[in-house]
Amino acid sequence: MLKKIMLIGLLLLSNQVMASGSGLKIKSVFYCASDFSMLMSNGERWVVRKSDVGEQKLNHFISMAMFMIAADKTTANIFPKDPISWCGNNNVRPITIFSFNN
Repeated sequence: MLKKIMLIGLLLLSNQVMASGSGLKIKSVFYCASDFSMLMSNGERWVVRKSDVGEQKLNHFISMAMFMIAADKTTANIFPKDPISWCGNNNVRPITIFSFNN
């Protein structure tokens, strides 16, 4: 009985831990003030806000995004947050974690 409960719990938790933004490509990059956003291949727009990540990490994310576009790379572990309104765009999802696949 305990094994069944643990198995069910593991299955339920594993779905919540998976990144919802993996395997996507960046279609375009848009700048607004000190932030930038990326239009993804699934149609979502993700924003990296300087106020969330700081200037150094923002610059690192911009470099990663440009490299991903040039090298046709896909995203790995991305955890977009709930949609917000940003720079006149609705339904933009902030991110603070960004990685790509080889």
